Amino acid sequence: MVVPIKQTWRALKVWPAAGRWKAIAALALPTMAIIALAGYLGGWLYLDPVTDLPSALIAALILFFVPALAEELVFRGVLLSWFARFSQRLGNWLSILLFVLWHPVQALAFGPPWAAIFLQPSFLFATFILAIVLTHIRIASQSLWPVILIHWLLVVLWKLLFGGPFY
Repeated sequence: MVVPIKQTWRALKVWPAAGRWKAIAALALPTMAIIALAGYLGGWLYLDPVTDLPSALIAALILFFVPALAEELVFRGVLLSWFARFSQRLGNWLSILLFVLWHPVQALAFGPPWAAIFLQPSFLFATFILAIVLTHIRIASQSLWPVILIHWLLVVLWKLLFGGPFY
């Protein structure tokens, strides 16, 4: 387990060059559109901005650490690195599958107020698409920062502008 942790730490120390960020954005923006369409059609994404700015800022800060940083360290960091030791292709798909399955596990095990959303097929589809793209970006960029920031941005937008549960 030492090697995957070292690889994860190394990926935290890499900041992609400006040209790489353009390529990341070119992949992330259409992905966000697909996720938005799935959310709109699934009924869990609709315009409903939070008006309490201080609470929104605190929420944005918390959302950086959980889920964005924590989940990306686990799924695109340690697990992806560990699985890739055996097979890169299989490791990619196992990391993606576990990320998608983590959401219904959260819903069923911890029962957060948004549990029903985590069980919707459209949400799981969106999570699957996001996982594929984030895994590709992580491998291509050799950095965790793009995937952490994309994950954080999507959750912040959902919770603060588009009707995601806000607590």
